[in-house]
Amino acid sequence: MRTLHDLRDEMLAVARGTRPVPPVQSVTDGEAVSGLLGLLTPANRTLMQLIATERPETVSRLAQLANRAQPNVSRALQDLAKHGLVRLVRDGMSIRPELVAAEIDVDLVCGDCRVVPMVVGAE
Repeated sequence: MRTLHDLRDEMLAVARGTRPVPPVQSVTDGEAVSGLLGLLTPANRTLMQLIATERPETVSRLAQLANRAQPNVSRALQDLAKHGLVRLVRDGMSIRPELVAAEIDVDLVCGDCRVVPMVVGAE
């Protein structure tokens, strides 16, 4: 299992263009699938939609847009980032959230799911 540090380094390399966007990520471990699907609460889906449509410059601004407390939003974003759905980009003293996942495909028969990344330039 990769560490958050490894994921951060990979995301930074993709953002700089020194590494290609990773392929679709499949999650097959039942516990990981449950964790990923458990993140898709209405409140977290709202955060992801606001990130995609409003492109907030800071986590604080996202919290304002979502009408949620900033620490609550920060915790949710950390969980979403851990599962590869969002990226948290340090921008000076602040952190800017970016949507990474375009969609999540769930195969109910096989019990797995795939996180499909955003296509760069298609936002």
